Amino acid sequence: MVKKNVYSVWAFPQEVLTPRLKKLMEGLRSEFGEPQFELHVTVVGAISLMEDEAYDRFNKACENLKAYSATVEKVATGTFFYQCVYLLLHPTPEVVDASAHCCTHFGYQNSTGNLHSSL
Repeated sequence: MVKKNVYSVWAFPQEVLTPRLKKLMEGLRSEFGEPQFELHVTVVGAISLMEDEAYDRFNKACENLKAYSATVEKVATGTFFYQCVYLLLHPTPEVVDASAHCCTHFGYQNSTGNLHSSL
Protein backbone atom coordinates (compact mmCIF):
# COMPACT_ATOMS: atom_id res chain seq x y z
CA MET A 1 0.00 0.00 0.00
CA VAL A 2 1.33 3.42 -0.96
CA LYS A 3 1.48 5.85 1.96
CA LYS A 4 0.10 9.30 1.25
CA ASN A 5 0.16 12.36 3.49
CA VAL A 6 -1.82 15.57 3.38
CA TYR A 7 0.10 18.62 2.17
CA SER A 8 -0.68 22.26 1.51
CA VAL A 9 1.34 25.20 0.20
CA TRP A 10 1.57 28.39 2.26
CA ALA A 11 2.96 31.83 1.51
CA PHE A 12 4.27 33.94 4.38
CA PRO A 13 4.13 37.72 4.77
CA GLN A 14 7.28 39.80 4.87
CA GLU A 15 8.83 39.81 8.34
CA VAL A 16 8.27 43.56 8.68
CA LEU A 17 4.48 42.99 8.43
CA THR A 18 4.28 39.99 10.74
CA PRO A 19 3.92 41.85 14.10
CA ARG A 20 1.10 44.05 12.77
CA LEU A 21 -0.76 41.12 11.24
CA LYS A 22 -0.28 38.96 14.34
CA LYS A 23 -1.81 41.70 16.47
CA LEU A 24 -4.82 41.90 14.14
CA MET A 25 -5.21 38.13 14.11
CA GLU A 26 -4.90 37.89 17.91
CA GLY A 27 -7.75 40.40 18.25
CA LEU A 28 -9.95 38.38 15.89
CA ARG A 29 -8.97 35.13 17.62
CA SER A 30 -9.86 36.46 21.07
CA GLU A 31 -13.17 37.83 19.80
CA PHE A 32 -14.21 34.67 17.96
CA GLY A 33 -12.34 31.99 19.97
CA GLU A 34 -10.45 30.54 17.02
CA PRO A 35 -7.36 28.30 17.19
CA GLN A 36 -3.88 29.78 16.97
CA PHE A 37 -1.39 28.70 14.31
CA GLU A 38 1.25 30.25 12.12
CA LEU A 39 0.18 33.29 10.12
CA HIS A 40 0.08 32.36 6.43
CA VAL A 41 -1.73 32.62 3.13
CA THR A 42 -2.98 29.29 1.82
CA VAL A 43 -1.86 29.03 -1.80
CA VAL A 44 -2.81 25.37 -2.30
CA GLY A 45 -5.25 23.73 0.10
CA ALA A 46 -4.97 20.25 1.59
CA ILE A 47 -4.09 17.60 -0.97
CA SER A 48 -3.16 13.93 -0.47
CA LEU A 49 0.15 12.96 -2.10
CA MET A 50 3.10 10.65 -1.62
CA GLU A 51 6.04 12.48 -0.01
CA ASP A 52 8.35 12.34 -3.03
CA GLU A 53 5.51 13.46 -5.28
CA ALA A 54 4.78 16.45 -3.01
CA TYR A 55 8.45 17.52 -3.00
CA ASP A 56 8.69 17.16 -6.78
CA ARG A 57 5.53 19.16 -7.41
CA PHE A 58 6.57 21.84 -4.91
CA ASN A 59 10.00 22.27 -6.50
CA LYS A 60 8.48 22.51 -9.98
CA ALA A 61 5.86 25.00 -8.76
CA CYS A 62 8.58 27.20 -7.26
CA GLU A 63 10.38 27.53 -10.59
CA ASN A 64 9.72 31.00 -11.99
CA LEU A 65 7.49 31.91 -9.04
CA LYS A 66 8.28 35.27 -7.49
CA ALA A 67 7.16 37.07 -4.34
CA TYR A 68 3.96 39.04 -4.81
CA SER A 69 2.01 41.71 -2.97
CA ALA A 70 -1.37 41.05 -1.44
CA THR A 71 -3.86 43.28 0.33
CA VAL A 72 -6.71 42.36 2.61
CA GLU A 73 -10.13 43.00 1.14
CA LYS A 74 -12.25 42.15 4.19
CA VAL A 75 -12.73 39.90 7.17
CA ALA A 76 -14.82 36.89 6.16
CA THR A 77 -16.31 33.81 7.80
CA GLY A 78 -16.63 30.20 6.77
CA THR A 79 -17.78 26.87 8.13
CA PHE A 80 -14.45 24.99 8.15
CA PHE A 81 -12.73 24.89 11.60
CA TYR A 82 -9.56 26.72 10.48
CA GLN A 83 -11.52 29.12 8.30
CA CYS A 84 -14.25 30.25 10.69
CA VAL A 85 -12.86 33.79 10.58
CA TYR A 86 -10.20 34.79 8.06
CA LEU A 87 -8.91 37.67 5.99
CA LEU A 88 -10.05 37.60 2.38
CA LEU A 89 -7.36 38.85 -0.01
CA HIS A 90 -8.02 41.25 -2.85
CA PRO A 91 -7.81 39.03 -5.96
CA THR A 92 -5.16 40.98 -7.86
CA PRO A 93 -3.70 39.32 -10.96
CA GLU A 94 -0.51 38.53 -8.99
CA VAL A 95 -2.42 36.78 -6.18
CA VAL A 96 -4.69 34.86 -8.56
CA ASP A 97 -1.82 33.92 -10.89
CA ALA A 98 0.38 32.63 -8.04
CA SER A 99 -2.45 30.47 -6.75
CA ALA A 100 -3.38 29.20 -10.22
CA HIS A 101 0.28 28.46 -11.01
CA CYS A 102 0.74 26.39 -7.84
CA CYS A 103 -2.66 24.69 -8.05
CA THR A 104 -1.87 23.58 -11.59
CA HIS A 105 1.43 22.01 -10.50
CA PHE A 106 -0.31 20.19 -7.64
CA GLY A 107 -3.38 19.16 -9.65
CA TYR A 108 -5.47 20.95 -7.04
CA GLN A 109 -8.97 22.17 -7.84
CA ASN A 110 -9.74 25.28 -5.76
CA SER A 111 -13.39 24.75 -4.82
CA THR A 112 -14.07 28.25 -3.48
CA GLY A 113 -12.04 30.45 -5.78
CA ASN A 114 -11.15 32.46 -2.66
CA LEU A 115 -7.67 33.19 -1.40
CA HIS A 116 -7.36 33.87 2.29
CA SER A 117 -5.00 34.48 5.15
CA SER A 118 -5.58 32.10 8.01
CA LEU A 119 -5.94 33.09 11.65
